[in-house]
Amino acid sequence: MNLDRTAGRAVLRLDPDESQLLAKLFDELAALLADDDADDAVHQRLNPAAYRDDPDAQAEYRGLTEASLHGQRDERIDACRADLAAGGEIDLADADAARRWLQVLNDLRLALGTRLGITQDDERDFDPDDPAAQPWLVYSWLTAVQDAVVHTLLP
Repeated sequence: MNLDRTAGRAVLRLDPDESQLLAKLFDELAALLADDDADDAVHQRLNPAAYRDDPDAQAEYRGLTEASLHGQRDERIDACRADLAAGGEIDLADADAARRWLQVLNDLRLALGTRLGITQDDERDFDPDDPAAQPWLVYSWLTAVQDAVVHTLLP
């Protein structure tokens, strides 16, 4: 990953392996979103309760918003896939592209972090050579990409 900010243009460049990893993660997120298991921890994290103390109001709220939010996520994933297919160079000077990528990276981190049981205070040490550490490495990489994009976009 390389982020370049020159001449008022912010560009995220991904190498082929990074693009391939993101494409796989997009597929996994899209499949997860297609499964409407409201009891799934990732679904709950991506669609937090608006009315924790009122199940009826919460059910109504979900009925009114969840399909729309799901559709928006699908559209963002598809647009990010198209960016990858265009060569892995993403023009973040385009406000819509920057917002879309930040939102998708955040959704990926929330989904993976939920599956890994990561909390705000979690600072685990892991051996990067251990195959069991792979999801942690992916999560750390996603965090680094998101952080770099945010810092590149800041004035």
